[in-house]
Amino acid sequence: MTEKYTPSPTLLSALEELDAARERVQQLQRAVYDAVADDLRANPELTNADVAGHEKIPYTQETVRKIAREYDIPRKRKPTVRAIKPKKRAAGRVDG
Repeated sequence: MTEKYTPSPTLLSALEELDAARERVQQLQRAVYDAVADDLRANPELTNADVAGHEKIPYTQETVRKIAREYDIPRKRKPTVRAIKPKKRAAGRVDG
């Protein structure tokens, strides 16, 4: 029978550091999302495309849209899609 493997203290330490770094990255990501949402709220004329189009912003327009939705930021324009179902017309009605 072989001995059960025990990770070295160096490996355990490195794994702890990796977990701490991942948690820090998540905190920083949340801070960036907060800042994107704050910018969208503070500038009503600013669109998701404007934010995503900036050279220093690493997000697509879709990601910025998801951030805006998550933070309940109202849309800048009305939806362009209309209902598929046509309005019912009254029988015998003549338009004209």
